[in-house]
Amino acid sequence: MTDKDNLNFNDEQQNNRDQENVQIKELMEKIDKLTNDLEKCQNEKQEYLDGWQRSRAEFINYQKREQERIVQICNYANESLISELLLVLDSLELAISNSKNGEFLKTLNLLKSQFENILKKNGVELIKTETNDKFDPEIHEAIETEKNENFEDNAIIEIISKGYKLNDKIIRPVKVKVAKN
Repeated sequence: MTDKDNLNFNDEQQNNRDQENVQIKELMEKIDKLTNDLEKCQNEKQEYLDGWQRSRAEFINYQKREQERIVQICNYANESLISELLLVLDSLELAISNSKNGEFLKTLNLLKSQFENILKKNGVELIKTETNDKFDPEIHEAIETEKNENFEDNAIIEIISKGYKLNDKIIRPVKVKVAKN
């Protein structure tokens, strides 16, 4: 080989190396771009996944709240009807307490018992209160206060009318007379 051939060969090798370097550089740039794109896609994927999981949790919580609301609606849907029926029960009790006729009294007691059973089946229960109990504003309504040395302060002297709960919600407080000393 001549010097000229040798020089041409070296130039050709150099050109090949330059081309390879350019190709490597282009490939490295493509790899960097693809790596950046992949990171961006992974970040977006995580962001979308987090958002979806948050939305799913919110939806599950919404469903639970709605179920609770529906249960409450079902439990208290008859509240106004039951409140009116309690007035009828009060009238029955008044008729019983004022009745002198034995047979009529039996009939009224039977009616009252049936009435109470129907109310009980529908979630109504009597609020148990007795004289000398401590006044509780959560379940009692003070109709009157009276100075009375025979009772402690804030003790119930007399029960004016019975109170009732519907599924643990007070629909009519016990109306009472309270001692104030």
